[in-house]
Amino acid sequence: MWSFKGVSYFLVFVNVFFSYYTGMVRKRHIKSKNAHYCILVNKAAAGYQRKQIKTLIDAIRQSGGNYTLYEPTSAMDLINQSMVAVGKRRPNRDYPAPDQRRGPITALVAAGGDGTFNLVARAAVKAGIPIGGLPLGRFNNINRFLCAGVDFSAAVRKIVDGKYRQVDTATVANQIFIGSIGLGFIPKLAELLEEKKTPRFALGWSQLGAKAAAQVKPVKTVIKIDAFRFEVKPLILNINLIPYSVGLPLSPSSLSDDGHAEIIFDQGNMAGEFSGYTRLICKRKYMYGNEVRLYSGQDINIQATQGRKLYLDGEIIELPGNSLEIKINRNELKVFC
Repeated sequence: MWSFKGVSYFLVFVNVFFSYYTGMVRKRHIKSKNAHYCILVNKAAAGYQRKQIKTLIDAIRQSGGNYTLYEPTSAMDLINQSMVAVGKRRPNRDYPAPDQRRGPITALVAAGGDGTFNLVARAAVKAGIPIGGLPLGRFNNINRFLCAGVDFSAAVRKIVDGKYRQVDTATVANQIFIGSIGLGFIPKLAELLEEKKTPRFALGWSQLGAKAAAQVKPVKTVIKIDAFRFEVKPLILNINLIPYSVGLPLSPSSLSDDGHAEIIFDQGNMAGEFSGYTRLICKRKYMYGNEVRLYSGQDINIQATQGRKLYLDGEIIELPGNSLEIKINRNELKVFC
């Protein structure tokens, strides 16, 4: 009989194997001849420049498409306007409907970072239409893996080309996430990065990782992954649908459309190990094993979470409840690629 540890290593191997041999992803194309893009811009994004939006608009016009541009001023405005644009919420004076003369909205574009992409993607999932991302954020984790990387020109080409693929989404605390969520180490690392420039080299990540781990208080946590249940006091506890969190490739074996999430955790009370862990992760050389483990699963439950901070696709929220249910959603997200 396989041990839990043996099963986890086998699953990671299978993920890596299929990731290598299934590089060709089946793409589909927008069927509408009159593409109408709704562009939602986060002007507060770290990399926002007006000329970048104009570049996308010019490309849409040259391709014969139409566009509607919105510039919401808050996260709530972004959600409401996205829902109105796709017909999932009634328009009003604050959230006008797109110009009907241009035809119905056939695609959404999230111009911002991971948080912007997440909020716009919620409307895209409900409407069943594709979404593209303009990487204007600090880390652009979602764009980096699901779309065209962090190259702006490539992102514009992919959006206008109209080819898309379907990827997994998951739900936690009644919120959708597309990239990753995390407790402990990653939220603290994200907070530290708000005050600093993103490190360019592994040494800088190493120093920052050690500092973040030293500020995390391990909490006794019960984790259930499918049929397995166990207790740990982890410094890091991450659930990833894609490899990246805060710009680091935490789970290189993640596949975006396999119906599974990767669960990363350590055994707790090993803050000194996180300098090397962060450095090697940055270099893509870390081998998961006894110190920090990597498992794969579909239904995940985490207990003892009340009052803790959760990293969710670039945003940090405080959890009101003492239990988290993470489930892969039935409805997939269509992403330009």
